[in-house]
Amino acid sequence: MKLSAPARRGGLIASKGLSPTTAPGYKNPNGQTVIRDTGAASTTRDRQTIYQLRCGRCSFDYGCNGMDIKARLCPNCQSGAPGEPLREPAPMLNFG
Repeated sequence: MKLSAPARRGGLIASKGLSPTTAPGYKNPNGQTVIRDTGAASTTRDRQTIYQLRCGRCSFDYGCNGMDIKARLCPNCQSGAPGEPLREPAPMLNFG
């Protein structure tokens, strides 16, 4: 039996249902890099998650929903739309 890579459909990785534009390290044509998935729900688009993006020009960090990553401009130095709120992850409690 020969194994092959997961099939791609419309830019999605079929086996996981994830878009390559939401993967950490992805850089859009405007120089915005995905840092992480925050796990928080988007405040601007239903059924979307907020991702932390970092501008390649000024290093500004901001939130962006997954659908807007590929065309996003930095709100700090490229006159992009305001970013979505970034929240710090909840601290892990150690009860042991």
